[in-house]
Parts: sequence; structure tokens; C-alpha cells
Amino acid sequence: MSRPKVMVIVQEGRPRPPVERLEAEADVVVVRTADEFRAAQPGAEILFLNDFRTNLLREVGPGELRWIHTSSIGVDSLMTDEIINSNIVVSNSRGVCERPIAEWVLGVLLMFTKDLRRTIELQQARTWQHRETEPLLGRKVVVVGPGPVGRETVLLLRAAGMDVSVVGRSARNDPQLGSISGFDELDQLLGQADDVVLTLPLTSETRGLFNSSRFRKMRPGARLVNVGRGAVVVEQDLLDALDAKHLGGAALDVFEHEPLDAGNPLWSRRNILVSPHASGDLIGWRGRVVDCFARNLRLWKAHEPLQDVVDLKKLGPTTPALASDAP
Repeated sequence: MSRPKVMVIVQEGRPRPPVERLEAEADVVVVRTADEFRAAQPGAEILFLNDFRTNLLREVGPGELRWIHTSSIGVDSLMTDEIINSNIVVSNSRGVCERPIAEWVLGVLLMFTKDLRRTIELQQARTWQHRETEPLLGRKVVVVGPGPVGRETVLLLRAAGMDVSVVGRSARNDPQLGSISGFDELDQLLGQADDVVLTLPLTSETRGLFNSSRFRKMRPGARLVNVGRGAVVVEQDLLDALDAKHLGGAALDVFEHEPLDAGNPLWSRRNILVSPHASGDLIGWRGRVVDCFARNLRLWKAHEPLQDVVDLKKLGPTTPALASDAP
């Protein structure tokens, strides 16, 4: 396997990643359409999924692939029965987006507590209006989802002086995060939180987890931040909770259907920040993702264990898994 053939899926209309960095290690074929994917499949055992929103794997199928590496942390677009029940090795790009997403979360919490949106509006109106704002220190935050993104978020928010509780699928103690509560304690913690941050994957258990019932359990005036999966939140129920002034605001980087339709009412709410699924996209991220794949490619060629392997069977079905829900 001196020069394996690597297919790289890139979204149509998106910039080509710097895959020339791989050409010393492999024969690289960039594909953007179903026809190009089919034509490139013969002899290809490796796929670098640079476009996490792609439906090409669902449309065409994995063929003779033995290894798929995704540029994202999430693997939603790979959650098909054909791939889950196969012997295909799946790895993701941990270490690229976690800290940037955590910084984005901190940024939007600062925006809300310091009322920066209103400050900008007053500046544009040339209006000098003194106002008081909320403190960040001691603010009670619940982070739901203690995975790689959740972990970085908890550590950063605590470093900024916030009182952060962590909720995961099951209760346990973590060397870094301390006590993690299970989903059975979620509703109780929601009533105590000033902010709720969602860093959850999309599974049958988390789809629609935050609905009208759960929003009613949140403290009046609390704010929601979602950097996990769009479909974890029932969007109409969120709008209703905001319009009823039960919730104080929301910052959303992910949505059930992306890109967000221009007619979606989420755009027009002053107390909602709409971000185009870009919380983890630091300048130069495409190169860092390619470097992450290249490290694993060298391990693959040396017949050594890959890093950041994901067990799809443990994640289970997402009923259905939508590529648009992945970060």
C-alpha cells in the first residue's frame, strides 16, 4: 500500500482544501458530484469526507471503502445501516474545532450578558444611553453533552468564572470535569440555570430533546445556546418560548435544515443570534483538517492503529440521520 487511492468529497461551490499536502502519500481524487464519486470508486479504499453535509454516501453507497475520515467531529452523514453494519473504519477530526467552538460559546454569552447588540444599535443611532449589564462571574450554566466540544466549553466557561454543571447520558465522575449528572437530573438542573449550552450529538435519544416541555422547565429569562445538532431543538417550540418571554434569548449555530431558509422566522427575532454553522471555523481550519487526516494516513500505510476512531454501533441510529445536522 505504498500509494493508496484517496477520494476527497468536497461540496460543490466550496473552496478546494489544500489536498496537495497529501500527494506525496497517496493518489488523490477530488469529487463533488455523484457521477464523479461513482467514477472514482474503483480501486479506492479510503475516503476523506471533507464535506460533512454531503448526501453522496447515501445516494451512491460506500463501495469498497475500508476507511472513512471525516473533517468534522460529528459523523451524522455516515450513520447509515450499510456503513454501521460494515467493517469500515471511521475516524473524525478531533482537536481542530473544539476550542474554537468553546470560544464562540463564551463570546455569545458575553454578548448577551453585556448587551452588546443593544450597544451597537445605540451607536448606529448615535444615542448616548447609559445602561447596566449582567455579571459573567458566578453565572450558572448547564452544559448538556460532555463530549469533546462540551469538555472544552466547560473548562473555558469555568476559567471565565462561571458556575458550570455538566449533563450527560449517564451520571459519572470525570477527572477533568468532576461530577457529571445523567439525563434523569436534567430537568431539575434546567430550573437553576441562567444559560443552557447544548453540545449534544444527534441520536434517537437526543432528537427533539429540547421541546416545549423542557423549555417550560428552564428558569424564566434563561438563554439557550446550541452548537451541537439543530434537530436536538424543536425550533417552533423555541420560538414560542421566546415570544412568550419565558426564555430571554438564544444563540444558534446549528439548525434542523441548513442553510436556514430566508423565510424562517428565526432570522427576524431580535433575541436570537443566527450563525451559519461556523462556530468552529477558524482561519486556516481546512489546512488543519487535512493535516489531521494526513497523520492518520501515515498510520494507515504503516498498518498501525488510527487515531480518533469512532464506533458507529455505539452511537446507534439517528432516526433518520440527516447530514445537515452535523457540525
